[in-house]
Amino acid sequence: MRFGDVRIASIKRRASVPPAIGERADRASTMQKLKSLTVLRAVAATTVIFFHIMSPTGHTLGEFGVDIFFVISGFVIALVLDNPNLTTQRFLADRVARIVPLYWVLTFGVFLGALAAPALLNSTTADLGNLLKSLFFIPYRKESGQIFPMLFVGWTLNYEMLFYVVTAVSLMLVRRRRLLFTSALILAIFCAAKASNSHGVFTAFYANQRLFEFPLGFMAYQIWKSGVRIKLPLAGCIAVAAYAWMAYINWHNLSNAPLLYYGLPAFVLIGCTLSLEPAMGSGSLTRAAIFIGDASYAIYLSHPYCVEAARKLLPGALGGFDPTAPLGVVLTMIVATAMGAALYQFVDWPLHRRARRLLHAVPAIRLRRSRAAGASDAGTGLQEEPAGNLPVNEDAHC
Repeated sequence: MRFGDVRIASIKRRASVPPAIGERADRASTMQKLKSLTVLRAVAATTVIFFHIMSPTGHTLGEFGVDIFFVISGFVIALVLDNPNLTTQRFLADRVARIVPLYWVLTFGVFLGALAAPALLNSTTADLGNLLKSLFFIPYRKESGQIFPMLFVGWTLNYEMLFYVVTAVSLMLVRRRRLLFTSALILAIFCAAKASNSHGVFTAFYANQRLFEFPLGFMAYQIWKSGVRIKLPLAGCIAVAAYAWMAYINWHNLSNAPLLYYGLPAFVLIGCTLSLEPAMGSGSLTRAAIFIGDASYAIYLSHPYCVEAARKLLPGALGGFDPTAPLGVVLTMIVATAMGAALYQFVDWPLHRRARRLLHAVPAIRLRRSRAAGASDAGTGLQEEPAGNLPVNEDAHC
C-alpha cells in the first residue's frame, strides 16, 4: 500500500522455500545486489579526498563523508547480525581480516617515512609506542596534541573497532534484540566518557556524538527491512538535498553538533539511496562507480599519501603546482582514486583473502552462540566472500 509519498512494500517469500532458508537466501542475495550503497561509498570516499585537499585553505567540505560511512557501517553490521548462525569468533575474524592488513601496511609506511624523511611529515615521529597504539587501535594524543594514529585517517577505524567489539559482546551475551543491546552499550560508553569530566584521551575521544551514527545505521536497516521505500523521483531529490545540506554546513563551518548536522542527514541520505536501488542499472558508469565503492577502503586509507605528495613534492617538481587550484584538485582526486583502486586490486583484496583464510583456520573457541548454537560454520556461508557490491564499511571510514 501507499502512505503519502512512501510506498510500503511487503516482503515476500517463495512458497516453495522454508522461511528460514528463504530469509538466508534473501540476505545473501541482498549482500550481492545493493549497488546503491556501494555507489554511495564511492561518493563518500571522493568527498573525503576533496576535504583533505582543500583543508589548508580553511574553506572546504567533505568531512561529512565520515558520517556517511559510519551510518552505512551500522546498516551493514545490522544485516550481518541477521544471520542466525553467525558466531562471535566468525564475526570478529571477518572484521579483523577486512580492517587490519591494509591498515597495518600503510601505518608501517608512515612509520618508515618518519624514520627516513621526517621533514615530509607534519607532526608524526617514529615513536615505537605510538606505532603500537596505532596498530592496535588505541587512541592517543600525537605530538600536535590531536588524537590521531600515525596514519591520521585511521581515527575512524578506532571507532569502527570499538563498534565491532561492542557488537561481538552482544553476540556473546544476547540472542534477541542484539541491535538494541549494542546501541545500549554504545550509549553506556558515551555516558561514561562524558561523566569522567577529565581532559584525558578517553573522554575526548569517546564522548563523541558520532558514536550514535552506528545505531542510526541500525535504524536505517530496520526501516529498509520492513519494506519502506520512497518513490524514485522524491528519493533522488531528498538524497541530493541531504548531501547539499551537509556540504553547506561543512563549507560554512556551522556544525558544532555532528550527529544533528551530519549524522541525521546521512541517515536520510542512506534511506533515500536505498530507494534508488531499482534505478542503478548496469551501464559502464554504474560499474565504474561500484568498483570505486568496492575500493573505497583502500582509497580512503591511501589518499593522504597522494594529497601530501601533491602538497609537498609536486609544487617544486612542476613549477608552482597548486593542489588547491581547480586543476590541481581534479588531478589530485583522480590520482588518489586511481592509486587507491590499484591498491585495492593488487594489495588490499589479496591480503584480505589470505588473512580471512588464516583466521578461519583457527580452531573454534567455545563461546556462547546465537539461536543456532552448535551449528557448524558452514551455516555462515553468507559471509564466505565479502559482498562484491556491499562490503562491510571498514573504510569509515574516514
